[in-house]
Amino acid sequence: MKKLLEKQIVFSASLKVLAFLAQRKGFDKLTGWATAQAAKLNLLLNRPTSGSSVEELAHTWQELMPPDGRKYFPIKEIDEQTAYTEIHLHCPLRGTGNVEACYKLMNYDRTLMANTGGELIVLESQSNSGKKYCKLAIRVKGADTDDLTPAHLSGT
Repeated sequence: MKKLLEKQIVFSASLKVLAFLAQRKGFDKLTGWATAQAAKLNLLLNRPTSGSSVEELAHTWQELMPPDGRKYFPIKEIDEQTAYTEIHLHCPLRGTGNVEACYKLMNYDRTLMANTGGELIVLESQSNSGKKYCKLAIRVKGADTDDLTPAHLSGT
């Protein structure tokens, strides 16, 4: 069962269902619950260790993605306080302009990071940036993030 759940095709299908829910205001609570439960199942199945550095956290995030699809989740840069990652997977929200739905959908990734010692912020979203990827920042939980503007607050 674990091997099936870890397939990129299952991840992508789940993403489509969750994106459908995220785009509908009447489903906000269900979307939040479903994304958190999916993340908790991932954590339960994979039992990652908590990270104490942004490098460890970035690698943990990447390792929690489907093994046969990790190429879609590159770590682009790591500095002293931030790991910058991207999602090159075709998001069902791409080009919709619905950055709020992206924020709801990315609760999955924020839950993964919150449970492994980190904090994840979407800096650029496929939903409205015109790009074919999303750009994320990962920091150690509790670190100052005032210099990072989340996409759902900036419009990109």
